[in-house]
Amino acid sequence: MQRKAKGLTLGQLSEMSGVSPSHLGRIERGERFPSAPILRRLAEPLSMTETELFKLAGFLSRDDSDGRVDTIKKELRIKMLDVLKEIDAL
Repeated sequence: MQRKAKGLTLGQLSEMSGVSPSHLGRIERGERFPSAPILRRLAEPLSMTETELFKLAGFLSRDDSDGRVDTIKKELRIKMLDVLKEIDAL
């Protein structure tokens, strides 16, 4: 989801990170859980720190200073509501 927020295609993120597009797709669909080495490779192209991605993936526990994750969640909720409104309008 962070990939889409950055406006990146799977192919672009794949080129930037060295992770295959098929593997990235499986991670996004929840069919695979990213390993720590994969998260490290994705951090820079997604403009996130390794720590932020590790926390987002559940490898590290969040603390009170993790407002960025909350911001991402809020943005996603808003986008999801917009899509649902568009679907309902059809």
